[in-house]
Amino acid sequence: MRNGICPKCGAATVYSKVEGIKYVAGKRGVVLVHTSRITMTSPAIAYVCATCGYFENYIADQRKLSEVAENWQQVSPDK
Repeated sequence: MRNGICPKCGAATVYSKVEGIKYVAGKRGVVLVHTSRITMTSPAIAYVCATCGYFENYIADQRKLSEVAENWQQVSPDK
């Protein structure tokens, strides 16, 4: 979706907005990404296809992504 093309329907009608999706009560566009006992919210970038409604979200904080790589179990790719 970040390339402007919807992976579901193939349309070039993808739009994005930081803090565009609500997940945490009272806080728009942030998600809790648990990496320690004390977890701060992280901004999310939402991508939405205006043709079919499919959407994806991405964590915008590179530091939080680094914490995930250090603390979460990695999923092995299928061969």
